[in-house]
Amino acid sequence: MKKILIYKDDGADSFCIASLLSALKHEKIDQKYHLTWANKDLFQGTDWQKETHLVIFPGGRDTPYHQALKGSGNHHIRDFVEKGGNFLGICAGGYYGSAMVEFEQGGPLEIFATRELKFFPGVARGPAYGLGKFDYQSGQGAQIAKINLVSSSSASSLTAAYYNGGCAFVDAEQYHTTSVVARYADIEEQPAAIVKCQVGTGCAILSGVHPEYSAYHECTKKHIKGSLFLALKQIERERRTLFSSLLNHFSLN
Repeated sequence: MKKILIYKDDGADSFCIASLLSALKHEKIDQKYHLTWANKDLFQGTDWQKETHLVIFPGGRDTPYHQALKGSGNHHIRDFVEKGGNFLGICAGGYYGSAMVEFEQGGPLEIFATRELKFFPGVARGPAYGLGKFDYQSGQGAQIAKINLVSSSSASSLTAAYYNGGCAFVDAEQYHTTSVVARYADIEEQPAAIVKCQVGTGCAILSGVHPEYSAYHECTKKHIKGSLFLALKQIERERRTLFSSLLNHFSLN
């Protein structure tokens, strides 16, 4: 049985990790793969590569990811994907998998920096819903995002997911290695919210939204409250469809 490695170290948010684990178990992925924690030291070598099918970087903070893994760690992750492996980056993980991060430009939380994985060869810019709304501590700026899930036939279907400070993938259509999986339906010009990147013989999915967050996970009730919790509960069917559709790209069955 192969492994799914979930990064749990510098920068990874504990609630994001708990939500991701619950969502994967709800889809019964744990019956087919070992769900295994990965720290920064693991990625300094290559012993993990042969037994791993998918690496997941959850929400949190992108800058500590970079500080922990710059150089050899990122090189080994990139090499794994190029040789046929898979990568899922959610929110901070989506920023991290891009070539350039632009976050809260002009504000006290500003980040303007290159990154090494470069699965998406362009700019991950956020917060997608506008500057000056996001706060790491209070959850200010969190909302339910309306998402258009794009199919191979160019048709789309409306779905939804939790959003808190995530990015849009700028001009994703311009890159031949990138396809748009979903767009922000309620942002002008509907920028890319989720992209799929062909990397060598492997695949990277990067998401600006949180399709793993469910109101029906025990951990959620402690962190999301009030009207936002009720809204999350109402979109459960759409959320699960979106999350399941992303997992399907990795041939987990």
